[in-house]
Amino acid sequence: MKLKSLWKRLPQPLRLRFLSTLCFFMARKRNVVSKGRIYVAGEFAQCSGIAESARLYAEQKKQEGFDTALIDITIGTLRPSCFFLKKNGAAGTASPVGGSDGGTVVIHANPPRFHLALCRLGKHFLSNKRIVGYWAWELQELPSIWKHALQYVDAIEVPSRFVQDAISPYTDKPVTVVPHAVPAPQRRKSSYMKDGVLRCLFIFNMASLFERKNPLAALEAFQKAFAPGQAALTFKINEPEADPEALARLQKAVSLVEGVTLITAQYSKEELDALYLSCDVYLSLHRSEGYGLTIREAMERGLHVVATGWSGNMDFMQGPLAHPVPYTLVPVRMTSGPFKDIDSVWAEADTSAAAAILQRLRTQLFQDKAAGC
Repeated sequence: MKLKSLWKRLPQPLRLRFLSTLCFFMARKRNVVSKGRIYVAGEFAQCSGIAESARLYAEQKKQEGFDTALIDITIGTLRPSCFFLKKNGAAGTASPVGGSDGGTVVIHANPPRFHLALCRLGKHFLSNKRIVGYWAWELQELPSIWKHALQYVDAIEVPSRFVQDAISPYTDKPVTVVPHAVPAPQRRKSSYMKDGVLRCLFIFNMASLFERKNPLAALEAFQKAFAPGQAALTFKINEPEADPEALARLQKAVSLVEGVTLITAQYSKEELDALYLSCDVYLSLHRSEGYGLTIREAMERGLHVVATGWSGNMDFMQGPLAHPVPYTLVPVRMTSGPFKDIDSVWAEADTSAAAAILQRLRTQLFQDKAAGC
């Protein structure tokens, strides 16, 4: 924790210079032998979306018949471990770093954590391996530290065409779309509004930038759409400690709207499944998504999805359960965090249009319930 605090206090240019020096020695002069085992390096002890992407990726490679090994980089990337993963033994599934034999190592970590992962893996391990960065970025322009990281990869894999379009202009190396292999759930919704109340859900990680996830817009649309008692909205927040100030803002806003619940407890996979299935609509008025894993998970479980109709989630948001929300592209004006001073745009969802969609959904599902559909 002291190391993490010290790292955060370092000015960004100094961080980049430090990482550049370390990565130069870790990844240079490699004699790449790409045949052999696939090493999936990810934050396997973490509960974030990028950690889940590593788990899904590793499982898919195993199912495809590849010799696959897992490497946990959670500590190396200065990320906290999830209590439930530790309790269930999942955090201990990662294989230790092996020798300098050939193969491919796929690193599920965005820069600058990608740089830290290279340092964690070490020069000896990386010396004969093909290095692939599995990255998810949420804007159309790359920051300098991402451009810097391109020199250390042989290829890039991304979850969506949106991310592919963002990265491709900056490199001649292959940038391939490899969507998350989201498994079919064991259970799927078969009925809606059992008690006559339309139940909405939004799950997000506070460490993934509060302004990008934009829960206040979801709250605004909910408040515009429904009279008290017609609907309920649940916010499930992972890593609430990552941004205490933003959490306090959300808690204050939630306290003023009837029918809204905020959950900050860590949930197991089984508890999350139950939470999804207890709801009817997934409501995400994000400003941008590299993929939108929770949106996809909600659709797979049979929830109607009302989400901003822009960025990575539009690769899969089709069909009767998908309800894209109109938006306006506006400048990104962040003074801190990963989007600081980036000259780019993202989406501002139309909350009135989202409210109208929610109202129509409630009417439709209520009528279907009355008709016994």
